[in-house]
Amino acid sequence: MFLNEVVEQAKAKGWASNEHFTVDGTLLEAWASLKSFQAKDRKDSPPPDDPGNPTVDFHGEKRSNQTHESTTDPDARLARKGNGKEAKLSYTGNLLTENRNGLILKTELMEAQGPPNGMPH
Repeated sequence: MFLNEVVEQAKAKGWASNEHFTVDGTLLEAWASLKSFQAKDRKDSPPPDDPGNPTVDFHGEKRSNQTHESTTDPDARLARKGNGKEAKLSYTGNLLTENRNGLILKTELMEAQGPPNGMPH
């Protein structure tokens, strides 16, 4: 049974309220490593010492979503949950939940937005 069918049945039986709901969001970590987060305009470099798990030194390198992208998951964005937290390649996930029964009414998955520090500009 699909989510829409369950939600429609709950609404038809009066189990889902239009007045008591919560929207919650979080960052979902992408299945891409930070090693895959390469400069978009990178020039051909010599082959890595170990192609399966190359050594990468990011020390002192500035990386952002404007200048870099993942070679394995180009839709993932560098983001963090808050100040003092590490930045990870992520997506934003949102849930609309009916409070009385805890029924998930709608889900949404999209690119993480904003700067990687999680704070608005």
